[in-house]
Amino acid sequence: MRPFFPFLPTLIVLTTFFFTNNLFSEVKWESSVEGAFTKAKKEGKPIFIDVYADWCGYCKTLKKEIYPKKEVQAELSNFVLLSLDGDRFPNLKRKYQVSGYPTLLFLDKNGSLTEKIAGMPDRRMVVRTLKSAFSKRDQESTLLAQVSKDPENNLLLLKLGEYYFEAKEYQKAAEYFYRSFASEDPRTPENRHKALFNLGVSFSELKNWEKTIKTFSLYLDKFPTGSAQAAYYFRGSAYKALGKRSEAESDLKKALELTSNPEEKKEIQDLLRSLGSDR
Repeated sequence: MRPFFPFLPTLIVLTTFFFTNNLFSEVKWESSVEGAFTKAKKEGKPIFIDVYADWCGYCKTLKKEIYPKKEVQAELSNFVLLSLDGDRFPNLKRKYQVSGYPTLLFLDKNGSLTEKIAGMPDRRMVVRTLKSAFSKRDQESTLLAQVSKDPENNLLLLKLGEYYFEAKEYQKAAEYFYRSFASEDPRTPENRHKALFNLGVSFSELKNWEKTIKTFSLYLDKFPTGSAQAAYYFRGSAYKALGKRSEAESDLKKALELTSNPEEKKEIQDLLRSLGSDR
């Protein structure tokens, strides 16, 4: 006679349920920012960053009650995942303008921001935003395709330059900022001053000091009512890097006169003091 186990069907159902839950709880969270960004580029996957603080109650609720949900886990599996204590990563907070916790950042494979949630979301919002961010995972290809169809569109060229700048591909950024500035597109001529300014900043990031000086000199000549304070700052810093103290001092003093920001003032004053110590 076969044994009778009336509890067996229930056991099978429960086992299946717990196995499914365990399966969806196994998405991998990276522990290194550099490693996560490298992995995203290599695999062509977007990035999801959970920015939290240890003292934040909502952050704990997200991790315990929202992220383990099956439908959330399914969408998270399409991303390279990072969970970071925001107070330990001030540069990341500045870059992505994180002002409170929790903040959820959705980036493409090159680290360009596509979506952002500030504050406590519900499950539906997380799933919806993950899906939207995943659809924007390859902004580079989208922008390149748009530019290929309209190669003189200085707004598209500017956006592509900004994209590469955010991805820290400064040489490519400089190429597209220059093309945006040089474009004779009459639709959005106001973008030319942004493109030229950003071109100068790109050369500064590349430590090409001669081109930094040349670009910001052209900027100050063509757009004297633009961002003069920042232009003098970047040009002065480039002069300093080349050991041209008098030119650096002149530009940095002009930048100091034009700024009212206490942090900027302190930074410029420190640079001016360092010029004296270099003598």
